[in-house]
Amino acid sequence: PRDVVGSIAHGLNVIRAFDADHPRMTLSQVADRAGMTRAGARRYLLTLAHLGYVYHEDRLFRLSPKVMELGYSYLSSVPFPTIAQPYLESLREETGETAALAVLDGGHVVHIARANSRKLLAPTLTIGRRFSAIYTSTGRVLTANRSDEEIKQLFREASSAPPTPLSLTSERELHEALEIVRRNKYAVVDQETEVGVRTIAVPILNRSGEAVAAINLLTNIAIVKKQYLIKTCLPLLKSAAHDIQRALAD
Repeated sequence: PRDVVGSIAHGLNVIRAFDADHPRMTLSQVADRAGMTRAGARRYLLTLAHLGYVYHEDRLFRLSPKVMELGYSYLSSVPFPTIAQPYLESLREETGETAALAVLDGGHVVHIARANSRKLLAPTLTIGRRFSAIYTSTGRVLTANRSDEEIKQLFREASSAPPTPLSLTSERELHEALEIVRRNKYAVVDQETEVGVRTIAVPILNRSGEAVAAINLLTNIAIVKKQYLIKTCLPLLKSAAHDIQRALAD
């Protein structure tokens, strides 16, 4: 588009090229992952290094902690994390499990607050972690009421690399899963994002009844049974979601 500043977009693409699987990269690797020439990648990397967002060590580049300021700017500008945090901590104390808050960002969910379990074998989360929406309980409660075309697009964006052998693999399976979510008003997902992890989520609604965020519990599938999640944890999760909705409306 005419009014879009390409250099900003390219700089952000360079930052997004780094992830858990690619924490340190050569110039060529960054260029390849960011979809640009080596010369272009070099200019953006050196600019980011000058600004303090990238470290340059020998032939390798890596992000600096200053990048976290970009995420903090978002977290400090929206009410969700601050309002939800005490309720997430209460959920953790009541259930012993990791509780988290997520929002939708395109075809992904991003976790913007969490209270990690203190149990040794319990799954945990880091703030800012992203997952394809269709494979997560939070993503399914956030997309359950999307149109058929939107659901098709979500599947098209995510289906090229299912995270585990247990992840759904067809658009039909996704429609069936979302129909169950629409009927139940919650989602349970078993081992579709990570083997050994079972999650349950409920939506947080705005005044118009639209799902604007979701909270979930992450559990070890070998320890926490599905029936326990539904009978014992789900009422606590729904109560927390209701309290967060009420706090957001105040």
